[in-house]
Amino acid sequence: MGEQANTRSKATARPEGSQQHPSAIPLRLDYVSADDGKFREWLRRYRGEVAGEPPTDEWLDAYLKHIFTEQSKNRHIWWAVSEDRKVGFVVAVLTPQSTDRQRMQGMVAEFFVYPEFRREGYGKRMAEAVIAFLHSRGCHDVHTSVPAGNVRGVRFWQTCSFQISRYLLVHRPDLKPDDEDEEDEEEL
Repeated sequence: MGEQANTRSKATARPEGSQQHPSAIPLRLDYVSADDGKFREWLRRYRGEVAGEPPTDEWLDAYLKHIFTEQSKNRHIWWAVSEDRKVGFVVAVLTPQSTDRQRMQGMVAEFFVYPEFRREGYGKRMAEAVIAFLHSRGCHDVHTSVPAGNVRGVRFWQTCSFQISRYLLVHRPDLKPDDEDEEDEEEL
């Protein structure tokens, strides 16, 4: 599926021979094909980073099968590409709003900038590109989530004009509660 999303960052092209900051280099979103082994490995790396350990092959196979059955329908899976280098990937989902089925909402479901490209402006440009795409598809609201404790992730999305709208709590009776600092409890 070699298509590209019809979304590009607002950065201008780099003149020949000049050195520009990476944030000024154009970035595009290219659809990922379902049989792309590199995507599988980078998704494993991302999930390992988020969960603290890489997923099992069984979980990864089932998840990939699930997300690629919806590719280009209501789920969009892209490589973020700058100067023909893959700098990360993003997965976006479009769904009708629960209170008004005629209105769409978008979700940035997976978002990963390769570690070697972090803190160079690529993440911000990836976010701008996916948000623009979701808005172009009629999404009035765009949501994302960040794992608990990922303060850097929260701050990143806040720089992209996201705000915390709720805390999502998950009941898992098999897990022992984390030891919380008194300071952390007071912040809530």
